[in-house]
Amino acid sequence: MDETNNKTTKSKYDLIIGILGTLFGTFRLYQHLQAEPVQWNYRILLAISFIGYGIFLLYRYFQNNKQ
Repeated sequence: MDETNNKTTKSKYDLIIGILGTLFGTFRLYQHLQAEPVQWNYRILLAISFIGYGIFLLYRYFQNNKQ
């Protein structure tokens, strides 16, 4: 019983963090691209990594919900 409750809570956290990570990364990437021309630096890579991790968490959440 406790294990299924823990998985449900972790699954909800994955959904929330996935949405927030994707939105935050997209927002930062948009701000950066509006402020200056494309220069590959750590800010763009960090924003892309937030987007990628958020998409990964959302994918994992929806894959676990199918099962």
